[in-house]
Amino acid sequence: MVVRIDVDAVRGAVDPAVYREAEELLAGGRLGRTVEVGGGLIGAVHDEDATAYEVWVGVVGGAFTGECECAASEADPEELCVHAVTLTLAALRDGFHWSSAATAPSTVEVDPEVRRLAEVAATLPVRRLAMLVAEHAVTDRRLETRLLTYAGQLGAPTDAELADVRATVDGLTVTDQSDPYDVAKAGQQLVEELEVLAQRPVTEATLLTVEYAARRWDTRLGPLGAVADDEDFEEIGSALRAVHVRLCVELRPDPDALVERMLDIVEAAEPVTSCLDLPTDYLPVLGPDHVAALGD
Repeated sequence: MVVRIDVDAVRGAVDPAVYREAEELLAGGRLGRTVEVGGGLIGAVHDEDATAYEVWVGVVGGAFTGECECAASEADPEELCVHAVTLTLAALRDGFHWSSAATAPSTVEVDPEVRRLAEVAATLPVRRLAMLVAEHAVTDRRLETRLLTYAGQLGAPTDAELADVRATVDGLTVTDQSDPYDVAKAGQQLVEELEVLAQRPVTEATLLTVEYAARRWDTRLGPLGAVADDEDFEEIGSALRAVHVRLCVELRPDPDALVERMLDIVEAAEPVTSCLDLPTDYLPVLGPDHVAALGD
């Protein structure tokens, strides 16, 4: 369900000085590109001293909530900081549709090792950290794409880009005479393209493109017979499923519609097992009842 929030409600909920400063930051172009995350909106707001703060706003448990890296937000999490107000005003200006059940970034489980390394990275000088990221991004397309997305230089994939991905999938021809090694290599390249795609802002069109790729991959395995059960092909299928699950977690599609599409994909894959046919992987997205429907 979508809820309505207006400028008057925001103005009445914060200190007038905070509201005025937020208006000035927004008018001064201090807000970078925004991305929908977990039913809310995330973006980077730059203070007058050029310090950038990542901030998220959304409706959590019926209450409008903001999460920001700034000291003011840490000191009083119950109040919207100037960066959260800036992002909220931009969202209202652009007609953003607020979900009534958003998921705040702080509630998303983070791998302990990722958290540990993030804490280490936070101790580095900014320039050194930037060079470290850049050195790795040059040789890793996924990291490069994620970096450009975070910086607001890449948006959601265009229709033309998604069409190119589908064309790549369609170009994978498999017969009973195909060399399994060549098929596996092509599958790994397909996974890489989808993983790069998944680094960008998620849309329903992106999700449907990944489902198209999964369906096509399933049908390509049929002519291989028993070879399709080899470990290499299982790894490719698992990687395709992981991309699909990740996009579902970020986009939160309608569960009934998602189950219907997945059941159709699984049925079409017979006699091989679809790469998406592991219902328990979808528990974070669908919950027990819908996962049970997938298993029926």
